[in-house]
Amino acid sequence: MEGSLAEKLVAPLRQSYDLRSLTANKQSDSSRRREQERAANYGVVLADMRDGAPVLPASWNGSGSNYRVIGVLPAAGLGSGKTSESHGTRAAVSVFAFVSSSASAEELEKTLGIAFENLELIARERAAREELESAEREREQLNEIGIALSSQRDVRGLLNLILAKAREITRADAGSLYLIEDEIEGRRDLRFVLTQNDSLVFPFKEFALPLTEDSMAGYTALRGEVVNFADAYHIPPEMPFHFNDNYDRESGYRTKSLLTLPMRNAKGEVLGVLQLINAKSDPAARLRNEADVAQHVQPFHKRSVRLALSLASQAAVAYENRKLYNDIQSLFEGFVKAAVTAIEQRDPTTSGHSLRVAAYTQGLAEVVDHVSTGPYSGSHFDHGQMKEIRYAALLHDFGKVGVREEVLVKAKKLYPLQMELVKQRFDYIRKEVEVGMVRRKLQMFLERDRGDALSEIARLSEDFEQRLERIRDYLQFILEANEPTLLEQGQFRKLNEIAHQFFVDSKGSELPYINADELRLLSILKGSLDASERQQIESHVVNTFNFLSQIPWTKELRGVPEIARAHHEKLNGLGYPYKLHGDQIPLPTKMMTICDIFDALTASDRPYKRAVPAERALSILDECVRANEIDSELYRLFRESKVYERVLPVPPK
Repeated sequence: MEGSLAEKLVAPLRQSYDLRSLTANKQSDSSRRREQERAANYGVVLADMRDGAPVLPASWNGSGSNYRVIGVLPAAGLGSGKTSESHGTRAAVSVFAFVSSSASAEELEKTLGIAFENLELIARERAAREELESAEREREQLNEIGIALSSQRDVRGLLNLILAKAREITRADAGSLYLIEDEIEGRRDLRFVLTQNDSLVFPFKEFALPLTEDSMAGYTALRGEVVNFADAYHIPPEMPFHFNDNYDRESGYRTKSLLTLPMRNAKGEVLGVLQLINAKSDPAARLRNEADVAQHVQPFHKRSVRLALSLASQAAVAYENRKLYNDIQSLFEGFVKAAVTAIEQRDPTTSGHSLRVAAYTQGLAEVVDHVSTGPYSGSHFDHGQMKEIRYAALLHDFGKVGVREEVLVKAKKLYPLQMELVKQRFDYIRKEVEVGMVRRKLQMFLERDRGDALSEIARLSEDFEQRLERIRDYLQFILEANEPTLLEQGQFRKLNEIAHQFFVDSKGSELPYINADELRLLSILKGSLDASERQQIESHVVNTFNFLSQIPWTKELRGVPEIARAHHEKLNGLGYPYKLHGDQIPLPTKMMTICDIFDALTASDRPYKRAVPAERALSILDECVRANEIDSELYRLFRESKVYERVLPVPPK
């Protein structure tokens, strides 16, 4: 303070130090602001001591960690100082050191040096702490960005997010993203895939340019180097590229600061390039003219470059992972397509069935997802569940590859070869009857006179025609019984009658018109399959489950085997193969079952059945509801929403 012992003591050091007196006079507002600004600096205060406390202006606020106070002791001891009480107030501040008012310049400088060293140490610690906090904030920011990048499913959305986050952390007004394309015929291109601009909307179209050092992006892509210019229009002439100002000239935009970064994956390979334009002091500023650019645009700082480079590496890994995921997804889609093709090749008559059932089921799931009333108002399906439903529906019949093909495509009760043998047998029987008739007529001519012979031959001819008619009738009946229709009681009796008719073969053995196995198959009450064959067909569900269970499904798709295996179960427990009831059947399966039945009824003609119109199929499903085989509410939604019309065209009536 002016006139204090401290002021006199430090006066000789004026040439070595920046000395300022602390006044005790009442300060003006402007003076107080200046003092506050000074308080933000570092310094050492020398103050007179009175009664063990330094005397300082009441308004002085520089006693924080940026200052060290050295107490000046009068030669006569504490309490003998001449500083007037009106000139200052004893301040309750920490005193770093003490010196005597009679200390030498050397002693004083040594004490001051120690005080400044202490301040410097504190400043370094504070700077290190701030740097650590800044690094922690950067780490958290990059972690948040990394999480956002990894959660983005769509590649286009991911690229947009990469560029947006790179611009955000560098305060870039605009930016572009380039990707290196795979080599084709010995040539690699750099594709300009994306651009963003806060200040200007400009038409954008993807294009490819040769991957050479002639462009800034190509240079960075090939060399993996960061390129950072304060002004794009002042690029050093020794660089192999120049700034392409076409965009600026066509749009009226002004590019100034420019940063180009490589997107490196974990192997160090460059996958793409980020180009950031015009770092802004104010992120909210819009650069509409040269004046705005001059006022707000600044060079990209080292910290921004470091952060953006880290983000570019994260982005490259995220992009590569997403691309790999999509490739795996495409590979799996190809596998599913091949599996469906394999099913249809085993049974060409059901061509398209799996695809239609998948489409119907997904359509019904979308309807259920949006209902706001009823038992399924709380049922919702996310993206992963929709995919799970689709795969289960596509692969629900895959187990048919394990069913014998002759059973799988069996259209009638007898197999084609069996029917052919029956026809050949009846042809032999007919010919055998004809030969026998000719032999007997010849015998009549040889053994009897002409009149008796002609009379007997006429009777034999009549009997022969009756026998031939009966043989033709038997064969026709067998052909009719071979159809997969419902047999009536009288038809069983006639089959037994035929089975008890015998003929003598060429070896002299007596054989029935139809054998026991043929009689058993022709006696099938309904359809074309006997119990063992039906069991083989029904085994396709277990085969499907066993096959699908071998696939290492992701977490979101692990329900596919369970959904697929229950598509022939019924709510009343009379389905197969596990006789499940009601809620034991998964909701997606209940939807698929309705769609499976509808498509089986309405699909194009099959050898064992004719296609029915959509309305007739719905009537049959009504009967299934009444029999408690399918879910009534799901069927109501299926029918009222007409999923079968919205998803795929209605099969011709």
